[in-house]
Amino acid sequence: MRIRGKRKEEECMRFQTKMIVGYTILMFALALFLGIEFSRIEVKTQEEREKNNLQITANQITAQMEERLGRMEASMNYVLSNSMIRDGIMILGKKEKERVDNRLESEARANIKKEINTDFVTSSCYRMIIFNPNGDIFTTYNALSGRVIESIDMETLPYLAEAAKRNGKPVIVSAHEDVWGYQTRPEVYSLVKAVQGYRAGWIETQALTKELSEFQVSQEETDYMLFADDAGVLFSSREELQKEDYQEILAQPGNKVVKDAEHKQLVAKASSKKYGITVLCMESMKDLWDYSYNKFTPFLIALLFFIVSMLFVVALSQILTKPLRQLRTVMTNTKLDNLSSQVLIDTPNDEIEALSVSYQELLERLKKAIVKEKQLVTLSLQAQFDSLQAQVNPHFMYNVLNIISARGIANGDDSIYEMCGSLAAMLRYSTSNLSRMATIAEDVEYLNQYFYLLKVRYEHKLEYSVQIAPEIQGQLIPKVTLQQIVENSINHGFQNSAGKMRVEISGWQEGEYWYVRIHDNGQGFEEDTLRHLEEKMEQTRNKILENKDNMQLEIGGLGLINTYARCLLLYNGDIIFDLRNTADGAEVTIGGYIRPNNGG
Repeated sequence: MRIRGKRKEEECMRFQTKMIVGYTILMFALALFLGIEFSRIEVKTQEEREKNNLQITANQITAQMEERLGRMEASMNYVLSNSMIRDGIMILGKKEKERVDNRLESEARANIKKEINTDFVTSSCYRMIIFNPNGDIFTTYNALSGRVIESIDMETLPYLAEAAKRNGKPVIVSAHEDVWGYQTRPEVYSLVKAVQGYRAGWIETQALTKELSEFQVSQEETDYMLFADDAGVLFSSREELQKEDYQEILAQPGNKVVKDAEHKQLVAKASSKKYGITVLCMESMKDLWDYSYNKFTPFLIALLFFIVSMLFVVALSQILTKPLRQLRTVMTNTKLDNLSSQVLIDTPNDEIEALSVSYQELLERLKKAIVKEKQLVTLSLQAQFDSLQAQVNPHFMYNVLNIISARGIANGDDSIYEMCGSLAAMLRYSTSNLSRMATIAEDVEYLNQYFYLLKVRYEHKLEYSVQIAPEIQGQLIPKVTLQQIVENSINHGFQNSAGKMRVEISGWQEGEYWYVRIHDNGQGFEEDTLRHLEEKMEQTRNKILENKDNMQLEIGGLGLINTYARCLLLYNGDIIFDLRNTADGAEVTIGGYIRPNNGG
């Protein structure tokens, strides 16, 4: 007994250990999930934040670039709007076509040189040059730009032809060496516009490329590139950045931020339709973690959550296992001869107390179940006997009908033979256990046997017709459905009638449903009877839908209610079963949805 008690104690300890291990695994998985999920959310949030910042930076650079180009274009328009400069350009342009007075030519040169060197123009650009095909060159002067060359080969300036096509609109020239410089030739980008007029020439405004590196960006690690639609790369913050690496992104419409998986970057795109420039801002995905100063915080929270949870589980398991050990002892000592003993466990835990009460109730139910078991053995034997007897009865009826049929043939009475044949067919169909369902065509065949027997009884007093559309003859209905409805019509519809009895059965398809209508010219349903049937049908429907297990025990018998119940079960509640009176009798209409697998 001591060894056995020790083993039980070890089993209880194993339960406590299993509970701790189970909760440990659960808490560890939950803490790990929370840590990973928090980290994912943190990275996702940081990524969205950086996307927004990167797009803002791209938009800001685009705006700054538009502002620079706007100042350059404004200085060009300012110069061209000066009448003295404009007239001078026109005079110098036509001197090759017609003779121009030397004084007038000298005056034109002097005016251009004077008017071009205004504070507005010189502060708006690195250098402005006005030149024409005749070799005339005029430029602004300042300490930064210095002298320019005295002549240049126009063929070395490929962008002039494009400017001539623009009809006075400026052309952006990408970063290039300053071809006009005499002593220094820094890298510049330009706006070039063709001056309208005969050999009027061009006006070019330059700006230093290095000034584009002065744009304000949100992070020092952010790289950016500027592109002109017709001129290629205007500026690149690093020489390693190449336009070919971003062709796919440049080809995408609109302003957006995309992940460049190949280069592990976030790339923001912004465009200016006014000048046809595009800005790309790039930031390394690696920097996302560097910016997340609290990237380890989620894991620390998850670890703390895990430690606190484990301390709670260990303490809770100690409290819970004590009353469970007590209950286990009581259950072990329970035998058949002490089922009536009271089970009382002193515990402050309501759940354990409820468990002990439930165990006491279980013992009481077990005691009652033992008594009922003896009764069920007797009932089971009786049910088996009744089942065997039910199988013998139809076989006995077949033999009797065959004997009567044989006697009819021996006496030369064919009607007895035919009646016995019809009755035997009906009995075989209705008592067959192979299937509880039949097609409409099979049930109509059974109904014709029934009508034959009715005609023998009522002779010319009974008239009937059956017209079933071929497309619904394959639909399933419970066996003997049509016969039960016709039988109800014959038995109750003509009790007070001495005239002809007419029964018409018609079937058709309408939409996704089939219908069969049984109409008679009898006296119809009495109002109280019809109302009672409708209430009974509603009660039956509720019982079937709420508790299908007890259906066969509750319904039982035959008749209209039984027929309705069986149809309700077959079609799972989606059944049409309509009872009504007509001007010349009564009719019952049944129907259901078309089942395509039935054939017919």
